[in-house]
Amino acid sequence: MKRIYNAISVITFAALMLAIPLVHASEPSIPHAGDAMWIEPETVDLRSTSAGVGYKFNVTVFINLTVSSASWELKLAYNKNHLNATGTGYTAGDKSDFFHNLTTIPLSPTFAVYNTTHDSVLHAESWMLGSTRGPGYGSLAWVEFEVKAVPPSGETYMSMIALVDVYPGGTAETYAQQPDGTKIPLTTYDSTYIIPEFSGLAIIISLMCMAAVTILARKLICFRHR
Repeated sequence: MKRIYNAISVITFAALMLAIPLVHASEPSIPHAGDAMWIEPETVDLRSTSAGVGYKFNVTVFINLTVSSASWELKLAYNKNHLNATGTGYTAGDKSDFFHNLTTIPLSPTFAVYNTTHDSVLHAESWMLGSTRGPGYGSLAWVEFEVKAVPPSGETYMSMIALVDVYPGGTAETYAQQPDGTKIPLTTYDSTYIIPEFSGLAIIISLMCMAAVTILARKLICFRHR
C-alpha cells in the first residue's frame, strides 16, 4: 500500500509541474493609452517551463477607450501549426469585466480558419439599451491555447497571437462601437509566444508519469486479487 501512495505522489507532482493555471488577468500589467485593445501577457515565453505538446496557457484581451461605448468585437489569429485554441470566454463570467455593471447580450465565440497558416477566434459583446459604458478600461475575454507542436532540437518556434482585421483599415472585425453605432478607431498590441524544444526535464517527468501509472496499475491489480 505504501508503494501505491508513493506512485500517486509521483503522479501528482508531475501533473503540478506540467500544469499551467488556467486563469485570466483582471488588471492589465502593461496599460495602453486609449483608444486601444491589447493582449496580455505581452510575451508568452515557455522556455522556463516543460512545455511539451498538450501544454496549455491563457491570454487576456484588454481595452481602453476615451469615449462611451456600446459593443466590442475582437478577432485573434494564431499559427495553427504551433497552437490550438481550446476555449474562450468573458472575463467576468457571463459578461466581460469591461461591461460588468451593465446588462449585456452575450454572443457565442467562433473558431475558424483565417488563412493557410493561421486559425482565428472571433468573440464579441454588446449591451442592451438603457445604460451606457463610459470611458475607461477593462478586460474583455480570455483565450486558452494548447501547444500543438514543439520544434526540433536546437530550434525555437516564435510567432504572434495577433488582433487582426482591425478598424479602421481592415474588415472591421476587431473594433469598439459607440452607442450611436459609430465605430471607434483602435490601436492594437499583439502578443508574442516562444515555444522551445521539448526539454530533457519534460521527458524525464513524462517517463516518471508513465512509470508511476504502470506501478500503480500493477499494485491495484494485486490488491484486488488478494
